Amino acid sequence: MKNFIFASILLALLLTVNAAPFQLNKRATTFIPCHFDEPVDFIGVKIGTDPPESGKNESFDYFDEKTGNQLGESYNQTFTDSIKAGNPFNISASDVPTPQLPDSYILGVFVGDPSEKTPFGCATAVVGKSSE
Repeated sequence: MKNFIFASILLALLLTVNAAPFQLNKRATTFIPCHFDEPVDFIGVKIGTDPPESGKNESFDYFDEKTGNQLGESYNQTFTDSIKAGNPFNISASDVPTPQLPDSYILGVFVGDPSEKTPFGCATAVVGKSSE
């Protein structure tokens, strides 16, 4: 009888553990400020598919709440409107090509003047094993 009770409790425990959703491997991508010699404003980034999937186009939303090696080519998008310094802004980039991604990588988003290589805002995120 003791063995039957023990087996029943063990079975119930195993079924409960296996039924629990495991979200430990899927963590939200968290963007942090970039580290440059000169201070650069942090920009907010919302990513469409989290984490990005290899070979599929991605979408990003960038916003300003204030008043190693590259895996692929940089994606550039021009602002369609002029924005006065200190004013909030919002810009979306859709259909951003995603290269074949390794298990762990750094994702960087920069807003700036590419002709002068001047960053106005920046955010980076570690995606994959290193972000745990």
